[in-house]
Formats: sequence, C-alpha cells, structure tokens
Amino acid sequence: MSNHVPLAERIATDIKRQIALGQLSPGSGLASLRDQAQACGAAKNTVVKAYEMLVAEGFIEPRRGSGFYVAGRNPHLRVMDGWAPALDLALSAVGIGRHETNAVQGAPSLGEGLPPSAWLEGCRLDRYMQKIGRSGLGTVFRYGDPAGYLPLRKNIAARLQGFGMAVDTAQIVLTQGAYQAVDLVIRHLVRPGDHVLVDDPGFYPTFNKLRLQGAQIHGVPRTPAGPDIGVLSQLLQRHKPHLFFTQSCGHNPTGSDMTGSMVQELTELAQRYSLVMVDDDALGDFAPLRAPRIGGGDQLAQSIYVGSFSKSLSSVVRVGFLACRADLARELTQVKTIVSLNSSLYAERTVDAVITEGRFRKHALALRAKTRNATRAALSLFDEHGVEVFARPEQSLYLWARLPGVEDSLSFARQMFTRGIAMAPGAIFSPDATSRSSWFRFNVGFLGPESAISEVLALTRPRCLDALRPRP
Repeated sequence: MSNHVPLAERIATDIKRQIALGQLSPGSGLASLRDQAQACGAAKNTVVKAYEMLVAEGFIEPRRGSGFYVAGRNPHLRVMDGWAPALDLALSAVGIGRHETNAVQGAPSLGEGLPPSAWLEGCRLDRYMQKIGRSGLGTVFRYGDPAGYLPLRKNIAARLQGFGMAVDTAQIVLTQGAYQAVDLVIRHLVRPGDHVLVDDPGFYPTFNKLRLQGAQIHGVPRTPAGPDIGVLSQLLQRHKPHLFFTQSCGHNPTGSDMTGSMVQELTELAQRYSLVMVDDDALGDFAPLRAPRIGGGDQLAQSIYVGSFSKSLSSVVRVGFLACRADLARELTQVKTIVSLNSSLYAERTVDAVITEGRFRKHALALRAKTRNATRAALSLFDEHGVEVFARPEQSLYLWARLPGVEDSLSFARQMFTRGIAMAPGAIFSPDATSRSSWFRFNVGFLGPESAISEVLALTRPRCLDALRPRP
C-alpha cells in the first residue's frame, strides 16, 4: 500500500483485509488502542481515527468498557453492497496501489509474467489467423460446440497422453485462457465461507478470485520439491477443505517442480480427504516434457488439469482448457455457457491449425530450449553475484530469488520503480496480504546483458543499499 496514504487509513485497510481473509471473525475482539498503536508504530489518536472509520463503515462495533469487536454479519446486506469493498480488498491484497501498477506499464520489467515477445515470433501465428479468416462465413461467424472445437480437443487429448493422462474429448473443455478455466472451477465448486488451499507463495490472481467468491484461503508453504506435506496434512485435518489450487511444474512464482514421489503423496492425501487438486499448468510448454503432473498420478480422479496456449503462442489468442472427470466436465461446460455463452471458435481453430500442421511441436521444442538456456544463464549470473535462489530447476520461466542485503522486497521494488525499473516483489504472491517478503520473482527471459538486472545488482552493494534506505 502506498506510503502516501494516511496511516489511519492504512491501519483501517489492514484490519478490513484481515476480516475479509477470515483472520478476524465476527465477534472477535480487536487489539486495544494502546496495543494497536504499539504494533503499528503509531500515535494512539491515529488508531482511534482508524477504529472510528471502521465503526462508521460497519466493520467493527464498540462495546462499552470492553473495547472494539468485529461486527456480526448483517442479514439485510445486499450482495451489491459488499461487492465494491470486496473488489478493493482483492486489489489491495497484492500490496501495490492501483496507480503504481498502472504506472509500471512500459517500464523495463525483470519479473514479467509473459515470455519475451521475440520467443514467440517464429510460430508466425498471423499466417494461420489469415488462413482461418478466409475459410468461410459458415465456420468463422457461428457459435461452435459449447465444450469447444472438437478437433482441437482431440489434439489436446493426444498431448495429455504425453503427460501420462489417458483422457478423451468428453473430459476436455476449452476456455478463454487458463484464467477462465480457473474461474469456472471457482464459480462451480466454491461457496462463500468455504475453506480453500493455495500455494504460498502462489499465483495471486487466483487468490483474488477466491476472495471475491467469499472463500477463506489458507496458504500451503511451497518447498523446492512441491507443497509442504506436513502443513498440508494439518490444514486438511483442521479445515476439511475440498479444493487445493497448486502447480506441478514451472511453479509461478518459484519455478520449482514437484518430484514424482511428491505427486504420489499428494494423490494419496487427496483420496483420503476427498480433496480436489487444481493443477494450473499454464506454463507447461516451458517445462521439461518429462516433468510429473498430478493428473498423470491420479488419472484425473481427484484432480483438474488446467492448460493454456496463451503463454506459448500469444496472449492475444486466449485459448486455454481444463481436463477432469467427464461428469464434472459436463457441469463446467454448463457453467461456461451461463457465464460467457461460448469461447472463441476463431481462436480455437487457429490454434488447432498450428498444431495440425506440425508447427506447434517444433515451436514448443524451441521454447523449451530457449527457456533451458536462459535458466542456466540466470542461475550463473545469480551465483556470480551472491543471489540466493529458492530452487534450481532445469528450465523454468521464473526464478524465485533473494538479493544480497535486501530484507523487504516491496520497499526495494518501490525504490527501483522511481528509477524506471519494474520488479515483482514476493509479498504480492502471498495469500497473507499483511506478510513481508525478501524474495522476488524473476523472469529468466528478461535477465540478459541488455536488461536492467545489472543496475539492480549493482545497487545491492552495501554502500548503495545504505543510500537507498529512507532516513528517519
């Protein structure tokens, strides 16, 4: 949250966020004015002002002689009354104000979410789009199958065979990118108040979708080999969640891959606790072909596999898909029809043409080679400059790393922002919106000799860090 926002407002927003995340439940007491002031490093009057804001907005209520408590749910509260606060909380949970996020556009980026555009140019997607556009009115301007273009679903089924998943077209639903696939799952399987598990750190847009749906999210710490099984087991016993959003390989943001034994342990836990695992593999075309996937371990009995062509072909072509049990696929197709009527037949036919003519296989192999080379170069660069790396994957679009001497990545990222350099601080990837992190997500495709990484590494020298720190 921006330091330009008054402290009282920041305190109030943090408390609203804790209420939204379920960390403060209805009826629970807030810290006393003195304790809250001490914890925030604020004057008591500032905390009084923050609490008054929360009382006025109906989030908390005073009790004479007892203090302040989280207000109970108002049975007359309309959905529309809660929508705007929920939206603001979801946006503020990433830890960066809207004006900062918007201003980053056009700045050099080291934590970019997409691969470099130059990596995608060789596929010549424009040729296929022109070809499909000339194919006739009857095929381009009509609604297609609600589940998506059948020939493409057949190609995807063959692709998943290579990942060890024996599926047929009835188990596959095409979507407008992986993001819509995740959205359909959340809309269909999550109800307000449900406990849901996510990776920590993890893909924060999924956290925000879950918050808007009213879910209580719990982070499962990510290790270099996958989720922390011990913590996962405890959360399963305590909260009885029925959904876990995770990533088998090329994990965003850590770049880590699950081991085969980890996939097996997860499969056994899922069966024991009736847990559905949603494996978001939107970056699958950048990971090793032999990397284990959860769906290959349980044959989609307790899992939903999510894939995408948007990252590997173009973000303009919003084509993703999900694969799961056939009965669940039918239900999700119905949700898709209600929410968006259909996905783009034009985009789906374009992707299918790329696959059918054999260009996509060569393109994907080239992407993996570029990712592998860039990963090696990035690891070598970080080793040379004493940068701590969380995991050392064979190939991954992302690396999760700590810069020497940098304890608060969000604060450092804001300092870099003033120099025109955009970074991805670790705090935005945590389901705990109040957390502090020393980690950054780096995109290996943007760490070349002409990038801003050299300037950033130079600024981590002790003398430079001292100059960057704010003076009291």
